[in-house]
Amino acid sequence: MKRNLDSQIALTRYHSLREFCDQIAEGKLKTKAQLELLTLKDTVKFERYVKKYQLDEEVERRLVSGHRKDLMCIYFPLYRCHASTERLLVHYPEALSLYAKYHSLRETAQMDMVKQKKLIAALKYIKRRELCEKAKNFFRSHAEKNLVIFYDKIYGC
Repeated sequence: MKRNLDSQIALTRYHSLREFCDQIAEGKLKTKAQLELLTLKDTVKFERYVKKYQLDEEVERRLVSGHRKDLMCIYFPLYRCHASTERLLVHYPEALSLYAKYHSLRETAQMDMVKQKKLIAALKYIKRRELCEKAKNFFRSHAEKNLVIFYDKIYGC
């Protein structure tokens, strides 16, 4: 897309859905224009955009930390997040639970999750996905006994 940043932001905020779709067919929006999609009340433009392009890393991180469940429900089925975003996800249990419906975390993100003192995120994650071997071993040796028993019940270990 050859538009400058200000015109991309105006396109995102003020132009009709039809004009928006015609323009994004030419290419991706710049990061700041993508961030504008997260602030819109109507999710249609966001949905149309992410069906064509994955969000930039910074925008993904804002999506996760912004607590917009409606947007996460649109985005997570379509794309696996960047590695840095997955590491951030472990600090947002609700977002992690939504993400785990569709994708497993990378090993580094799983290790970050099980090393946290509060294992709320790990509990939400293990309800949907099994841990990798490295994270499972750490979890078994450091988590509270009742959480380990819960994990074993789910995955029959």
